[in-house]
Amino acid sequence: MFKKLRRKIGKYYYNKEWSKSNQAHGMVNLIQARRVGILYMVGDVPDYDKVSEFVSQLQQEHKEVKALGFISSKNLISRFLPKLSYDFFSKKDVNWFYRPIHKTVKDFMEKEFDLLIDLSLADSFPLKYISGLSKAICRVGRFSEDNSPYYDLMIDAKPAITIDDYFYQIKHYLTIIKTK
Repeated sequence: MFKKLRRKIGKYYYNKEWSKSNQAHGMVNLIQARRVGILYMVGDVPDYDKVSEFVSQLQQEHKEVKALGFISSKNLISRFLPKLSYDFFSKKDVNWFYRPIHKTVKDFMEKEFDLLIDLSLADSFPLKYISGLSKAICRVGRFSEDNSPYYDLMIDAKPAITIDDYFYQIKHYLTIIKTK
Protein backbone atom coordinates (compact mmCIF):
# COMPACT_ATOMS: atom_id res chain seq x y z
CA MET A 1 0.00 0.00 0.00
CA PHE A 2 2.76 2.46 0.93
CA LYS A 3 4.71 1.64 -2.23
CA LYS A 4 1.74 2.63 -4.42
CA LEU A 5 1.27 5.86 -2.49
CA ARG A 6 4.98 6.66 -2.65
CA ARG A 7 5.07 5.98 -6.41
CA LYS A 8 1.92 8.05 -6.97
CA ILE A 9 3.48 11.00 -5.14
CA GLY A 10 6.69 10.46 -7.12
CA LYS A 11 4.69 10.60 -10.37
CA TYR A 12 3.03 13.80 -9.16
CA TYR A 13 6.45 15.41 -8.65
CA TYR A 14 7.61 14.08 -12.02
CA ASN A 15 4.59 15.61 -13.79
CA LYS A 16 5.15 18.90 -11.99
CA GLU A 17 8.80 19.07 -13.09
CA TRP A 18 7.99 17.82 -16.60
CA SER A 19 5.41 20.58 -17.12
CA LYS A 20 8.08 23.19 -16.27
CA SER A 21 10.55 21.81 -18.80
CA ASN A 22 10.28 22.88 -22.41
CA GLN A 23 12.46 20.23 -23.99
CA ALA A 24 12.18 19.67 -27.72
CA HIS A 25 12.28 15.97 -28.54
CA GLY A 26 12.71 14.25 -31.87
CA MET A 27 13.97 11.10 -33.51
CA VAL A 28 17.67 10.39 -33.81
CA ASN A 29 19.02 7.17 -35.26
CA LEU A 30 22.04 5.35 -33.94
CA ILE A 31 24.21 6.30 -36.90
CA GLN A 32 23.59 10.05 -36.45
CA ALA A 33 23.96 10.07 -32.66
CA ARG A 34 27.27 11.39 -31.36
CA ARG A 35 26.46 11.60 -27.63
CA VAL A 36 24.67 8.59 -26.14
CA GLY A 37 23.41 8.15 -22.59
CA ILE A 38 22.77 4.66 -21.23
CA LEU A 39 20.54 3.87 -18.24
CA TYR A 40 20.42 0.37 -16.78
CA MET A 41 19.70 -1.71 -13.70
CA VAL A 42 22.72 -3.31 -12.06
CA GLY A 43 21.42 -6.72 -11.07
CA ASP A 44 24.25 -9.15 -11.53
CA VAL A 45 27.70 -9.35 -13.05
CA PRO A 46 26.72 -11.02 -16.39
CA ASP A 47 24.17 -8.26 -17.15
CA TYR A 48 26.71 -5.58 -16.21
CA ASP A 49 29.25 -7.24 -18.53
CA LYS A 50 26.73 -7.20 -21.40
CA VAL A 51 26.03 -3.50 -20.81
CA SER A 52 29.80 -2.87 -20.78
CA GLU A 53 30.09 -4.71 -24.10
CA PHE A 54 27.26 -2.59 -25.58
CA VAL A 55 28.95 0.62 -24.35
CA SER A 56 32.28 -0.53 -25.84
CA GLN A 57 30.63 -1.18 -29.21
CA LEU A 58 29.22 2.35 -29.23
CA GLN A 59 32.58 3.82 -28.23
CA GLN A 60 34.28 1.91 -31.06
CA GLU A 61 31.87 3.70 -33.40
CA HIS A 62 33.37 6.97 -32.07
CA LYS A 63 30.40 7.93 -29.93
CA GLU A 64 30.70 9.74 -26.63
CA VAL A 65 28.95 7.41 -24.18
CA LYS A 66 27.98 7.94 -20.55
CA ALA A 67 26.36 5.08 -18.64
CA LEU A 68 24.41 5.40 -15.39
CA GLY A 69 23.53 2.26 -13.46
CA PHE A 70 20.96 1.89 -10.69
CA ILE A 71 21.82 -0.58 -7.95
CA SER A 72 18.62 -1.68 -6.24
CA SER A 73 20.32 -2.24 -2.88
CA LYS A 74 21.34 0.56 -0.51
CA ASN A 75 25.08 0.08 -0.93
CA LEU A 76 27.35 0.27 -3.94
CA ILE A 77 29.08 -3.03 -4.52
CA SER A 78 32.86 -2.72 -4.87
CA ARG A 79 32.67 -4.31 -8.34
CA PHE A 80 30.52 -1.40 -9.48
CA LEU A 81 32.53 1.61 -8.38
CA PRO A 82 32.42 4.59 -10.79
CA LYS A 83 34.80 4.52 -13.77
CA LEU A 84 35.46 6.95 -16.60
CA SER A 85 32.29 6.33 -18.66
CA TYR A 86 30.24 4.73 -15.86
CA ASP A 87 28.48 6.16 -12.84
CA PHE A 88 26.19 4.48 -10.35
CA PHE A 89 23.57 5.36 -7.80
CA SER A 90 21.73 3.19 -5.30
CA LYS A 91 18.54 3.16 -3.23
CA LYS A 92 20.12 5.45 -0.66
CA ASP A 93 20.41 8.08 -3.43
CA VAL A 94 16.63 8.03 -4.01
CA ASN A 95 14.21 9.92 -1.76
CA TRP A 96 11.08 8.50 -0.18
CA PHE A 97 9.08 9.19 -3.38
CA TYR A 98 11.59 7.29 -5.55
CA ARG A 99 13.04 10.52 -6.99
CA PRO A 100 16.82 10.34 -7.57
CA ILE A 101 18.61 13.02 -5.55
CA HIS A 102 22.30 12.24 -6.14
CA LYS A 103 24.47 14.92 -7.84
CA THR A 104 25.70 12.36 -10.38
CA VAL A 105 22.10 11.74 -11.45
CA LYS A 106 21.35 15.45 -11.75
CA ASP A 107 24.48 15.94 -13.87
CA PHE A 108 23.44 13.02 -16.10
CA MET A 109 19.95 14.51 -16.56
CA GLU A 110 21.44 17.89 -17.53
CA LYS A 111 23.75 16.42 -20.19
CA GLU A 112 22.48 17.03 -23.72
CA PHE A 113 22.56 13.57 -25.27
CA ASP A 114 21.48 12.95 -28.83
CA LEU A 115 20.13 9.59 -27.73
CA LEU A 116 19.24 8.23 -24.28
CA ILE A 117 18.68 4.47 -24.07
CA ASP A 118 17.15 2.80 -21.02
CA LEU A 119 18.36 -0.80 -21.17
CA SER A 120 16.42 -2.01 -18.13
CA LEU A 121 14.00 -4.87 -18.68
CA ALA A 122 12.45 -4.44 -15.22
CA ASP A 123 10.23 -1.56 -14.20
CA SER A 124 12.19 1.10 -12.30
CA PHE A 125 10.61 4.46 -11.49
CA PRO A 126 13.97 6.15 -10.73
CA LEU A 127 15.25 5.25 -14.23
CA LYS A 128 12.01 6.36 -15.88
CA TYR A 129 12.16 9.61 -13.91
CA ILE A 130 15.70 10.27 -15.15
CA SER A 131 14.76 9.42 -18.73
CA GLY A 132 11.62 11.54 -18.76
CA LEU A 133 13.37 14.65 -17.43
CA SER A 134 16.58 14.16 -19.38
CA LYS A 135 17.66 16.83 -21.85
CA ALA A 136 18.23 14.12 -24.47
CA ILE A 137 16.81 14.72 -27.93
CA CYS A 138 15.50 11.15 -28.26
CA ARG A 139 14.69 8.86 -25.31
CA VAL A 140 14.33 5.12 -25.91
CA GLY A 141 12.98 2.48 -23.53
CA ARG A 142 10.90 -0.64 -23.08
CA PHE A 143 7.30 -0.59 -24.33
CA SER A 144 4.53 -0.32 -21.78
CA GLU A 145 1.35 1.77 -21.71
CA ASP A 146 2.67 3.38 -18.51
CA ASN A 147 6.02 4.31 -20.12
CA SER A 148 4.71 6.71 -22.79
CA PRO A 149 5.39 9.88 -20.73
CA TYR A 150 9.04 8.89 -20.30
CA TYR A 151 10.17 7.74 -23.77
CA ASP A 152 9.93 9.02 -27.34
CA LEU A 153 10.48 5.56 -28.82
CA MET A 154 9.56 2.29 -27.11
CA ILE A 155 10.78 -1.18 -28.01
CA ASP A 156 8.37 -4.05 -27.38
CA ALA A 157 10.21 -6.48 -25.12
CA LYS A 158 8.31 -9.66 -24.33
CA PRO A 159 8.51 -10.81 -20.69
CA ALA A 160 10.79 -13.75 -21.54
CA ILE A 161 13.22 -11.77 -23.72
CA THR A 162 16.92 -12.11 -23.01
CA ILE A 163 19.10 -9.07 -22.55
CA ASP A 164 21.06 -9.99 -25.71
CA ASP A 165 17.86 -10.07 -27.78
CA TYR A 166 16.74 -6.76 -26.30
CA PHE A 167 20.08 -5.12 -27.19
CA TYR A 168 19.79 -6.54 -30.71
CA GLN A 169 16.28 -5.09 -31.10
CA ILE A 170 17.38 -1.68 -29.83
CA LYS A 171 20.33 -1.55 -32.24
CA HIS A 172 18.20 -2.84 -35.13
CA TYR A 173 15.38 -0.31 -34.74
CA LEU A 174 17.65 2.62 -33.92
CA THR A 175 19.66 1.88 -37.06
CA ILE A 176 16.72 1.70 -39.48
CA ILE A 177 14.88 4.80 -38.25
CA LYS A 178 14.78 7.48 -40.93
CA THR A 179 15.13 11.07 -39.73
CA LYS A 180 15.05 14.38 -41.53
